[in-house]
Amino acid sequence: MTEIKDQIYRYRHYIGVAAAVLLVCQQVYHRIFRIPKNLRHLPAIPYGQQLKALQSQENLISRTQRLVFPLLSKANGVYLVCFFDLDTWTIYVADPEIARIVFFKPEFANKTSSVLDSIDQNTTLIEFVGNDNVSIVNGHHWKDQRKIMNPAFHRATPVGMFGSLMPKVFRLVEEQPTVPVLELMQKLTLDALGKSVFGFDFGGLDDPDSVWVKTYRLLFDGFTNVIPLVFPRLDGLYRYFSAKRRAQHDAVYKLIDLLDGVADKKRSMLQDESNSHTNDVPEHEKDLLQLMLEAELRGEGNWTKKELRHNMAIFFVAGHDTTSHALTFCLYLLAMNQDIQKKAREEILRVLGDEPTDVFPTLEDCKKMDYLDMVIKESMRIYPPANDILARDVHEDLNVKGIFIPKGAMVSVDIQALHHRPDLWHEPEKFNPDRFLPGGEHDSHEGIAYAPFSSGARQCIALKFSIMQQRVVLAMLLRKFEWELPKESKHKDGIKFEIPFNLAPKDLELTFHKRY
Repeated sequence: MTEIKDQIYRYRHYIGVAAAVLLVCQQVYHRIFRIPKNLRHLPAIPYGQQLKALQSQENLISRTQRLVFPLLSKANGVYLVCFFDLDTWTIYVADPEIARIVFFKPEFANKTSSVLDSIDQNTTLIEFVGNDNVSIVNGHHWKDQRKIMNPAFHRATPVGMFGSLMPKVFRLVEEQPTVPVLELMQKLTLDALGKSVFGFDFGGLDDPDSVWVKTYRLLFDGFTNVIPLVFPRLDGLYRYFSAKRRAQHDAVYKLIDLLDGVADKKRSMLQDESNSHTNDVPEHEKDLLQLMLEAELRGEGNWTKKELRHNMAIFFVAGHDTTSHALTFCLYLLAMNQDIQKKAREEILRVLGDEPTDVFPTLEDCKKMDYLDMVIKESMRIYPPANDILARDVHEDLNVKGIFIPKGAMVSVDIQALHHRPDLWHEPEKFNPDRFLPGGEHDSHEGIAYAPFSSGARQCIALKFSIMQQRVVLAMLLRKFEWELPKESKHKDGIKFEIPFNLAPKDLELTFHKRY
């Protein structure tokens, strides 16, 4: 017995470490492999299936069809998932009527902070957008920020600026027989956002080696880096060992300095009443930063330096890849459906004329593009800019359509599943803009079956902004070119995607033919 005690004493440190490791493993097991008792009445996607999908790099569309759709009939379109989050099982909603309740009922108004709080505050995402921007904050903080932003986004429809970038796009299209569409749309959207959000020209369309384009891509690669996404608490350790991860953080600091510098300069110019040229720009063509600072100077609200920077950053992050992807997918769908491309072009020629010269749409012109608007909506149904919404906290026990949702749960809406349910949309994978005709299939739904920008009070504030940019870009391309998918394209039987976290078409090229 004495010998056993001596052995235990000698190896006590190793035993302590082993016990701690076992305790952590037990906690992780209980969190991710055992569903909480108050949620076990709901069907769930096993965590192991999620990891398998990640390992195989299965894209979200395929994953939804394989793992989500079989569960939807079991609990009124509600299911559970613990998706790359080691702490919390989340209730996902793919039923239109329950989705409407989540979007519009005040009981679901507050976005959850637990996921963000669990992430290392020094990750690239939190460093850049913070946790105090309008898309995340709740209560009076959210109301105060929206009070300043709503008028700015209502006024900001810079169709002139969007159009002014298109001759650069035309030049790049004409220089090459086949065009890498996503890359081109990313440069266009980066330049458009830089000018429209804070009046800065990133030069992506002018300079293929633009340092700002490279910096932004490095930043965004940091957001979609798999290791910090799956293990967010390990980002600090990962940065210590990875030079690439350190470079991604350096890109964050570089863009932070840019945003702060631009904001300080613009605030100083607006405070200097002698700078009358700041008021020469038409109201709807002013950048968002100027409109928000003008509201602040009128006493309509107040920003801290970090709040202002974080909100500019979230506009950028939320607006860049969503809009560039939306444009890319729409161009692809029009290439695959020549009859719809022709019909959309006929409308644009009626609105803008068919003279062999570039025409820049006005705000009034854009309001007449009804069929193009339907094309954009249908494209975003098939390929939604956001696949789900940031989860909402449940603050009291609720019964919704016979489904018990306990206090303390997290609830999200599965937009991808809503947009592709075959019992909601006839031939859901078919590109059919007529679904959005007045009184058409879209209007026939009860509840919310279509929500590419979320819905309700917390709907994306930049919805109108993004749609207007898409109208201008697509209208001018339709007028100038016809386009098709190259015969040897890997996408001829459907889009091939990049990594699971980045629903972007992989190496998509289109062939454009000039009309004039």
